[in-house]
Amino acid sequence: MKKFLFLTVAVLAALTFIACGSSGKSDEGGEGNNNNPCGNGKLDDGEVCDGNISCNEAGHFYPELEAVCNSDCSALDTSRCTPRDPNDKCGNGTIDPGETCEQGQVKACSELSASTPVGESRCRRDCRGWTPEDCSSGGKIRTCAQTVECIRKCADDSCVNSCKEAATDQGAAQLEALEGCASACGGLSDDNCLISNCYNEYYACFPLEKCGNGKLDEGEFCEQNDTKPCQELNTEDKTWQPINEAVCNKTCDAWDTYSCIDINDLTCYQAYECIQACSDSACEQACIAKTSMPAKQKLDTMRACIDENCSGAAMLDDCINEKCKFQTDACKTHLTCGNGHIDQYEICEAKEFVDCGEIKDSAGESLYEAGTAQAFCNSNCTEYSTLMCYKFCSCAEVKTCVEQECGGYPNSNAENNEEKKACISKCEDEGNSVGKKEAQDYRTAIESCVETDQSGNPTGNNAWDSDTCKDQMPSQAGVTCGTEDNPKCPY
Repeated sequence: MKKFLFLTVAVLAALTFIACGSSGKSDEGGEGNNNNPCGNGKLDDGEVCDGNISCNEAGHFYPELEAVCNSDCSALDTSRCTPRDPNDKCGNGTIDPGETCEQGQVKACSELSASTPVGESRCRRDCRGWTPEDCSSGGKIRTCAQTVECIRKCADDSCVNSCKEAATDQGAAQLEALEGCASACGGLSDDNCLISNCYNEYYACFPLEKCGNGKLDEGEFCEQNDTKPCQELNTEDKTWQPINEAVCNKTCDAWDTYSCIDINDLTCYQAYECIQACSDSACEQACIAKTSMPAKQKLDTMRACIDENCSGAAMLDDCINEKCKFQTDACKTHLTCGNGHIDQYEICEAKEFVDCGEIKDSAGESLYEAGTAQAFCNSNCTEYSTLMCYKFCSCAEVKTCVEQECGGYPNSNAENNEEKKACISKCEDEGNSVGKKEAQDYRTAIESCVETDQSGNPTGNNAWDSDTCKDQMPSQAGVTCGTEDNPKCPY
């Protein structure tokens, strides 16, 4: 009989699975379970959010897009929000020096231009001017693109003329140019043909479609979905840390740097180490002030876990590793996990799969059977989740586990309580692909075993005698428990 060794990899993987899977609400704001207030639409004690909010509600960001509330309502993910200059006061409800208006304000178009007096103009997102898109002249409000879409729905010439009459002067001129070269396409219905034969005219009419057409056109810095390492955008005035990538913005005229981290900003774990060296709260606040918003959110989550579970612990590092490993790992790797590289603190890359046989201990020995399943890299890139992997234990070794860890199999229904069942199930999970199945069959046979008298009638209060059944088990086909011994089995 071999001594049982707790395998850290499996335990941590299980904890990771439980931590990730316990919530009934997705990051997109789905409903939580009945016992979890997260997802009920209101902000309960301990919650930072309960549903997504606009970016400007989540902090100093431009208003487009949303900040995403995470699965346990403990933090907002603002990684898609576009941050504003710290000195930019647009959105504070006051027209400050350098601002023309405030977010949310509108102004009659007639006050902006005599040529387009109809409609209202909105304050720009940077508060430095008015947007003219909704202004028109005398009821003519359709752009070229809107006019084309209107025409495509028409069934007769009267409808087509009505669409054109509502076009702005600019829209009408762009439409005329497009129609002038659309004869090769038999009209305006085939976008692909129009792009091939009327490239300039088509994109003059549909300027928003130019960004994302797969071609770097005049005036564009990049194409939709293009990325560039943040450090390649370094200038004399602005330097980014050599991690993460900038993303081409929705108009293809600049790079969005919301994922880039200023060279002087601390990462989440750097901020934590900075705080650990502090002796007063002012120092701690100075460390936090040097972090980006995503880093601070990860830091707050980790510190909350440590405060709750490890406050006053004699061995702080050991406690953190046991109780808050997932949150600590998330802090260590949130800037690098998923960037295609194995960085500091990481052992794998997000969404990476390996054969279970590739998972090894510190001595280089495989911990799981090869060729039975795959392990996947966890969401922090710090370990493989091995929930589908099999160990090297036979059915007989599972029985040893039950005897050592669970006090043996139950002898009656009364003894077969939930604690006993959970313990036996855990031992069965130690089994290899054959051993686990045999052990489960063995348990099923025991649980169906009935002690009888000479007439074959059940006896005893529970009519169940595990010992009698186990004595007879070797002679019962299909429920024997193998006796193979593998030195890699923990028992």
